[in-house]
Amino acid sequence: MRKIFVALSVLLLTFSVKAQIIKRDQVNADNLKKMAGSVYAYEAPTEPLTPAPKGFKPVYLTHFGRHGSRFLDNASNYDRPYNILKEADDAGALTDFGKDVLRRLEIIRAEADQRAGDLTPKGMQQHRDIARRMVENYPELFTNDKIIMARSTTSHRVLVSEYSALMQILRMRPKIRFDYDSSNHDEPWMYTEDKAVSAHKRKINAAVQEFNQRHTHPERLMSALFKDPEYIKTAGGRDQSGSLYSSLYDVASYAQGSDPGVDLDDVFTYDEWYDQFLMNNMRWYSQAGYSPLTDNVIPYGHCVTLQNFIDFADEALAGNGVSVMLRYGHEVTLMSFFSLLDLNGSGYSTDDLESVADHWAAYNLAYMGGNVQWVFFRDKKGEVIVKFLLNEQEATLPESVPFYKDAKGKEQRPYYRWEDVKKFYLAKIAYWEDFKAHDDTPVEETPRRSYRQEINTSSN
Repeated sequence: MRKIFVALSVLLLTFSVKAQIIKRDQVNADNLKKMAGSVYAYEAPTEPLTPAPKGFKPVYLTHFGRHGSRFLDNASNYDRPYNILKEADDAGALTDFGKDVLRRLEIIRAEADQRAGDLTPKGMQQHRDIARRMVENYPELFTNDKIIMARSTTSHRVLVSEYSALMQILRMRPKIRFDYDSSNHDEPWMYTEDKAVSAHKRKINAAVQEFNQRHTHPERLMSALFKDPEYIKTAGGRDQSGSLYSSLYDVASYAQGSDPGVDLDDVFTYDEWYDQFLMNNMRWYSQAGYSPLTDNVIPYGHCVTLQNFIDFADEALAGNGVSVMLRYGHEVTLMSFFSLLDLNGSGYSTDDLESVADHWAAYNLAYMGGNVQWVFFRDKKGEVIVKFLLNEQEATLPESVPFYKDAKGKEQRPYYRWEDVKKFYLAKIAYWEDFKAHDDTPVEETPRRSYRQEINTSSN
């Protein structure tokens, strides 16, 4: 492998954004739900959008969104902590606090019965609201003479997310035309990762395991749950404290995406919530972010998705009748894609794993319902500008890409000339093709699993 390519990649990834980053000593009741990281439940944007420069009208919106909030993907994820505590309760080993946690687990587990992996009602509402705001913010794009195109993976929860959004648009625009589908045909740009990144991705596994060991501290919680904390170290013939600790975090995190009527927020101290978040965040940074430990290449695995955004935008701008393109998929795609886009410093690169969460946080990226939107505007002279919305909040590119300047030379943030944006992203795609041509890292020959297999073994 030629080091020059890695160096070039690092130069493109030098900016990080401190805003909205939560430090350990800043965790509190108001921001606690963000400690769920990649499963943080989507909330409506709070900042107003910046009007387009004078003379520019919206002409196209292109989007990629993760499905909304869902239940844990396997019933065993609810059964495991419940069964451990139920057996302990039957043995008289639980404290009063442990009994109360068991009571709440039973309620949460019952709500999720036969719903493993399904979109929750809250997840449906998230996508209805996102679609509603699209129509309200850009009514010119949702007129009867336009075509709304939508594509999704064939995962059930993604389909329901897509249909929730489309039904909302239909309520507001009953006569609008749709071109929608859900097919394996679109999987290359909707889901599949370039297999050339696989060998690089494996390089960080040992470092992540060591990181997780440093941040796993179940001792206090076990003492709070069990009359004798030694119980959990021998029950079932092995020490289950670490497993119970992480299982309770999963259930507690996902509970915010539904309405069970109870929560497990108080099961962990703020410090413990933060440690659990760090491990969740590290999982996704190591699998989707830029890092010298993985040769700064993993996000390039979704260059096909980026090329699709560019191609579809050019076709729409040329007049194919499509005013809105909606894509619905999984976080396994979006985490890498967001890093590749480098919005708000999401292309941050470091080999210091302990500092990752100070710059790159999953609760700012592809959490439940997370999405990116590129909104295009054109004036009467044919000039095309674009702005980026990351989870419906205006976002910026690295400083190397200049903001659009009007005729008086005044910078118009957060708008960019489409030609400058396209040049920036095509350079990334060209870099990746060049990198692959010179990369001597062995490519894994095992075929990439389809998302049907992936969604049963990951937290997509």
